[in-house]
Amino acid sequence: MEKFLRILLCASAALLSLVACDQEQIGEMASPNDSDNKEIHFVQKSLVKEFEQGTKEGEFTVVLARNGNKGTYRVLLQKSGKNASLFSVRDTVVIPDGQYSVEVPVTVNMNAVVLGSSVTASLCIIGRDAELGDDPAYITQYSDFLDLTASFTLEWEPYMRTTESGEQVQQTATYYYSQFYEGYQRGMLVERAKGTTNIFRLLDWGAGVNFFFKVNSDNSVVVPGQSIGYYYSGSDEYVYVSDIAQYLGDEASYDRFPCTFDGKQTFTLNLVYYVTDGMFGYGPEKIVFAGDHDNDPVVAATYEGDGKFSFEFNSFTSSCKAVVVEGDVTGDTAELNKVYKQICLGQRDDIRTFSENTQQWTPSVPSNTLIAVPFDAEGKPGEMIAIRFTYDPDGTIAPEVLEFSISPYSVDPYSTMVWKIRTRNAASVRYIMMDKDVLDYYEENYPLDQILGIGSKLDADNLAASEGPDGLTLYYQGLSEGGAYRVLAEVTNRYGDKVYVTDSTVLASHADKFKAVSLDDFVGAYIVNADVKTSDSNQASTESFRVDIIKTGENTVMIKGLCNYSSYSPAITGTYIPEEHCIRLQSQNLGEFSYLNVVFGFVANLYTGIWDQSSSMEFGFCDDGLLHWRTTAGSEMSLTGYKFLLFDGTSYTGYAVGDKTYENILMQKL
Repeated sequence: MEKFLRILLCASAALLSLVACDQEQIGEMASPNDSDNKEIHFVQKSLVKEFEQGTKEGEFTVVLARNGNKGTYRVLLQKSGKNASLFSVRDTVVIPDGQYSVEVPVTVNMNAVVLGSSVTASLCIIGRDAELGDDPAYITQYSDFLDLTASFTLEWEPYMRTTESGEQVQQTATYYYSQFYEGYQRGMLVERAKGTTNIFRLLDWGAGVNFFFKVNSDNSVVVPGQSIGYYYSGSDEYVYVSDIAQYLGDEASYDRFPCTFDGKQTFTLNLVYYVTDGMFGYGPEKIVFAGDHDNDPVVAATYEGDGKFSFEFNSFTSSCKAVVVEGDVTGDTAELNKVYKQICLGQRDDIRTFSENTQQWTPSVPSNTLIAVPFDAEGKPGEMIAIRFTYDPDGTIAPEVLEFSISPYSVDPYSTMVWKIRTRNAASVRYIMMDKDVLDYYEENYPLDQILGIGSKLDADNLAASEGPDGLTLYYQGLSEGGAYRVLAEVTNRYGDKVYVTDSTVLASHADKFKAVSLDDFVGAYIVNADVKTSDSNQASTESFRVDIIKTGENTVMIKGLCNYSSYSPAITGTYIPEEHCIRLQSQNLGEFSYLNVVFGFVANLYTGIWDQSSSMEFGFCDDGLLHWRTTAGSEMSLTGYKFLLFDGTSYTGYAVGDKTYENILMQKL
């Protein structure tokens, strides 16, 4: 078996979102401690359970324990995670007098579980009858979070195929890596789950583990989350892989990031490689099942323009024969088969035979189709290729973009952007507008066709306007003040030729310049309005709450109330910057809450948790009389808001106090 792989860890710079990995971690049972009978915790950090196929409802037994056995006390539980709706548990548990522990049943709806995949949820203790004791050893031996993972038990057997000669052989496959690993791996054995016809796994994949996937009746493919066998020391855990829709927990994402089987030998998968803190990279990878024609000659061609093609041949190709026919016949199966037969039998006068990598034609019409057939040394033909191309030596029919720009709208430069486009020879225009850093990241990691596939297309009226002498002007309203945006467009002519163009801009912000005020002007009470998001929804809701700023030194203040959560009101330290007339906030440790360490940190479009000192935010008074927030000049990243991050020791748990992120913050003095 051939395996040529290179690990692409350099691609790990962008961590998009937080996920939970299915890694089992067993905690220790606490030792007796008679000084505190009121503290109740989970005995374990995680539970992983497999259920027999056909199980409708699975059950876990979760144990809550304490050091002593005196008194009756109550614990409040909360479930979270993308599969939380499949799990059922009572939200209030009582440990009675005389008991050291209590068992809590948790059920999971296995009807919604894909065979060969797993579902996960987290339980969290959100309330107790007493605060934690002072014994530090006691604290480290218990857990306030419990991860549950449920799946079905699978048994495997060799997957056999029948050759053209009637022989039964075990199926093998070649895997083409591009995201975490780079390279390919040939000769991997394929197995199938017993009792199924559509669940497969590849043996000795990646770092030596098994890679399993499911093929649906419509030839769509599901790749559930699974370890790749590579231990990433940066976060002390194994790297996982899944298809993007499974990672996002959103079935609709298969429309944008499909995983498909061509019905023959090839599986095209849109995968993401990730750890708890985020992803390393995502994009398409491929599995090709071995067949009877793997040694056939193969040719690939690329149109370079002006009638010129470059060709690539596999090692079994000795020569190539090609013709150019008028018009686009790529969708005409009968005509293609006719020309293929003519090439193989030498029944055309215009057949060109060659083995060089470059050929050029000078057709008499603009739209044409190249049809090429490779041959091996014995004269056996391989599959043909057909490529439509435009011959335009004078450049009179090529798509052109004569004007393209986006900029803040002069009437409302804070939340409205104007886009101007003028084209020539355009038959269609696809475009997408996004936050600049997000679209930049997509372009670095995904083909343009897939990116534009989630965008929009100009309708007939707008397309006609873009072809007119004045071009087309469109407006985007309701954008974030001070936001950086980018538009990417694809312009296509009637022959299918394409040209791409892009532009970006930054909207105006009241926070571009703060009013000259003293530190004492900041002291007082404020009403804050902020867009608040939770992990369960990307849709923000507006929350209003009170914040107090108290002077604590010559250039320092204490800010209370930034966390709109009833049982938590930390004090944030801010520094007055006289030159900028603002209060600056750095990431800072806020001590313990609910038995975890709290860190005041930030978020950005691509990052859900930032706590180093290379980026910070600041706020000041603006011309509208309100306090506006902005990213400090010179910060490593453009920040969009803040959150109160929860750490277990020095490890970020992926949770935040109240599960809240605060963005688009405005403060009005009372």
